[in-house]
Amino acid sequence: MEQKSISIIETYDQLKAISDPLRTKMLIYLVEQPHTGHMLAKELNLSRAKILYHLRELEKHRIIKLVKKEERGGNILKYYQAVARGFIPADHLLSYVESKEATRQSFLEVIDRAKTRVLTAPDESFELNSSNVEEWLNMSIQKEFSLSKEKFLEFTRQYRNLLDSLLADDFDDKDKQLYYIMTTAFKVEEPLFNKNIK
Repeated sequence: MEQKSISIIETYDQLKAISDPLRTKMLIYLVEQPHTGHMLAKELNLSRAKILYHLRELEKHRIIKLVKKEERGGNILKYYQAVARGFIPADHLLSYVESKEATRQSFLEVIDRAKTRVLTAPDESFELNSSNVEEWLNMSIQKEFSLSKEKFLEFTRQYRNLLDSLLADDFDDKDKQLYYIMTTAFKVEEPLFNKNIK
């Protein structure tokens, strides 16, 4: 199934469907690749019945879809995948509390998924080959900046363009390796690192 990059959530019922914390957690897996109910139940340490209920709700609201059926041992395995890699509420839904909570929950799940990627990455991912950070083949940075909204939006635009330029690169190069990049950015009330941020 060809996944869209972004799907716009158009109805309040769809918004409610994705604002549930468990469904958000399930979606993180279903965005990455197709899963069966059994696979998700195992990943999330929950009963298959509970997972199947939530899969039906997500499918009913066109957040996920059935992408493959496979017969194994007399059983029919149904694989589901998210219809898009990201979901954004339409403008008329942005004022609902569910919109804010769905976004917050999505951030938390992405951060939690990043933690799993760190824990399961090979040891070589954390080797330092130089005392010069510009030569490191890994990166973990936290920064806080005091910026205007316009400056922040310009930064996010440039950052997205930079990521797009990586995707557009030629994948036939045999020296290439797979890298995981996760980014979060949002407004905070109080500085954590330095009280004198400029």
